Amino acid sequence: MHIPGFDLKFFERDIEWLTKRFEDLLRTGFISMGENVANFERQFATFCGVRHAVGVSSGTCALETVLRAIDVRDATVLLPSHTFMATATACVHAGARVIFVDCQPDNFQMDPDDLETSIQPDSKVVILVHMAGIISPHIDRIRQICKKYGLILLEDSAHAHGATIDGRKAGSIGHAGCFSFFSTKVMTTGEGGMVTTSDSALDQACRAFRDHGRFTSDPNWHEEFAGNARPSEIHALLGLRQLALIESILIERRNIARCYDGLLSDDRILFVTRLKIPSNIQSAYYKYVVYLDERIDRLELRRRLKADFGVSLAGELYARPVHSQPVFDKYPEKVVRQNGKRFPGTDFAVKRHICLPLYPGLSDDKVQYVVQSLARAVRDCVS
Repeated sequence: MHIPGFDLKFFERDIEWLTKRFEDLLRTGFISMGENVANFERQFATFCGVRHAVGVSSGTCALETVLRAIDVRDATVLLPSHTFMATATACVHAGARVIFVDCQPDNFQMDPDDLETSIQPDSKVVILVHMAGIISPHIDRIRQICKKYGLILLEDSAHAHGATIDGRKAGSIGHAGCFSFFSTKVMTTGEGGMVTTSDSALDQACRAFRDHGRFTSDPNWHEEFAGNARPSEIHALLGLRQLALIESILIERRNIARCYDGLLSDDRILFVTRLKIPSNIQSAYYKYVVYLDERIDRLELRRRLKADFGVSLAGELYARPVHSQPVFDKYPEKVVRQNGKRFPGTDFAVKRHICLPLYPGLSDDKVQYVVQSLARAVRDCVS
């Protein structure tokens, strides 16, 4: 059996729907940002339970756009050391310096204790990343910390379309949320992103910063230095179709995760422990995370699974922590060095986890085969 780590399929009914609308769009002769983008924004805002949504060209642009709108120039932004590089890059491009915060391996999320001790006098924003599609179980405490120190809380929801905690959706809990629609994400437009907020002033500022700093309807009036992060009508049509399917996508992903849960419960595979999610949190299951005992070589396990069983693992989140990226040695002024601070939680999470295949269309039989193959490959690695 061959099981890829990721598999994106568009069903025939979706291809027919999109083909018809692409044909109609092409006949209009207008494929730049227009009515389809506006419609996608309105529907996505409703989906997230916020007043506004601003479409942009990528998840990275979503972060940078909202950070520019807030104006973090010469300020510091706190973000987890356990995230994708784009979270930090957006801060630097927006004129801020970054402060890295450790994570808690048991929930894959930012450590609130380390967050509070890392705050500096010039700190302005906290970016909470919903890693793997999981909202932090400590989000209310993190909100309280932000309120105590006068900080703005942003959600990096690139993994978390439709994720909830106590019924509250990702993208509606902080001052703003930032989503990615890259091809591997829970819903995709190929490339693309979205900012969500209920702050009308922030909404208007984000619309200006995605469009060359134009705050008025005059196309020749620019009030800020800003680039072009506009989405296209083609991407919006993909988004509208995906949004129409998102609830069924989430149901299927959660059903696959429950199948894994049952097969991996009570640590049934020696040296493998699944990441347990509290019952008040509904993950979007961008990834299904398990931890390996330190005796298991992850690269060797990957090799054995693929070579011996035809099973490819999904990409890790992530194979190298952001705080260790060489770019910060090249540009040390972009990061706040905290007197030799270590990140034991992040280092553990990064080195010891793997992500099992999880995507729509993965049958229960295939999930069972993945788990059986994992058990055999682990035994082979320690024998």
